[in-house]
Amino acid sequence: MTCKTLLFAALFAVTAAWGEDQASSRRPDGTGDPDATTCRPPQPLPGARVLGPKVCKTNSQWALLRKNNQDISSDGSEIIPDKSAGATMNCTSTGGGASNGGGMTVCH
Repeated sequence: MTCKTLLFAALFAVTAAWGEDQASSRRPDGTGDPDATTCRPPQPLPGARVLGPKVCKTNSQWALLRKNNQDISSDGSEIIPDKSAGATMNCTSTGGGASNGGGMTVCH
């Protein structure tokens, strides 16, 4: 067996083992072990024919988002109001200093 084959086999084994620790749910709500990871499958991006990324967070992070009636955008980049919660939220950008480069979206 060549070194390349051994490296590929080891990488495959590690990748397969890593994937087993992640549950998947179309709408993760944070139930279960708070330290376990749950992934939301890719969602359609608005105005595009492609899907966004798979979004993985710990159950404690998903639970906090749901408690605050929040979700993660389909592109995985923002915290947004949870449309399925039925509540309206007020979101504003804060921080960032003089260049506004480090701003963050905060929803209430």
